[in-house]
Amino acid sequence: MNADRNDATTGPMVPEQRGVRDQARAEVLCRHARLTKAGRPIFCRPSRAEIEGWAPPRQGPGSDGKVIYSTREDAEAAARELEALGARPLRSYICARSRGGHFHLTTDSTQRTGHLPLHLRIPQQRIPLSA
Repeated sequence: MNADRNDATTGPMVPEQRGVRDQARAEVLCRHARLTKAGRPIFCRPSRAEIEGWAPPRQGPGSDGKVIYSTREDAEAAARELEALGARPLRSYICARSRGGHFHLTTDSTQRTGHLPLHLRIPQQRIPLSA
């Protein structure tokens, strides 16, 4: 950790290796994510059965290490705050690994059409192709 991150007056500590870019993002995570008793965000991990190989992996290899949000509302609130700090558009999804139903954030790749006039946002029927 950097020496400037050791100051207790700067707010909650979040491990740098987890990809938290700055203090503002760390505060968003600590405000909305599920936290440990020490006040750090909890990250999703595979179960013991998945690690030992006697249960099939519930998710792909790139899904481990994501921050856990208890509710969809918490995840969506965090997404809006992170977007305001300059993150790409985010959306929440329920984790396939969780029994109780926790949520994660992922980059939203759907086209944003909110800036277009209404008549351009309405889907149009395709013209049938003739043979």
